[in-house]
Amino acid sequence: HQTAERLAVLGNPARLALLLALDGRELCVCDSAKVLGGSVSGASQHLKELRRLGAITFRTAGKMAYYRIADPRWIDLARSALDLAGRPARTKASA
Repeated sequence: HQTAERLAVLGNPARLALLLALDGRELCVCDSAKVLGGSVSGASQHLKELRRLGAITFRTAGKMAYYRIADPRWIDLARSALDLAGRPARTKASA
């Protein structure tokens, strides 16, 4: 059950994009929304789900929260999912 739930995250294009965008850097909710091309509220919901699953963590600085990858295996898993789908993963340098 837990494995399937974690793998299902990779089936959601927004969450997959957020994972890859967080590779090697931190993003606030507003920057995450820009990555997704959507609302802050929508990005916040995706970040909440990724946090619940242990993929990301955050730190606060004043009123801002900055998200980052909690476990680098999530990046490996995201890249593998894209590879299996025949889509190249963006690297840190090209992001």
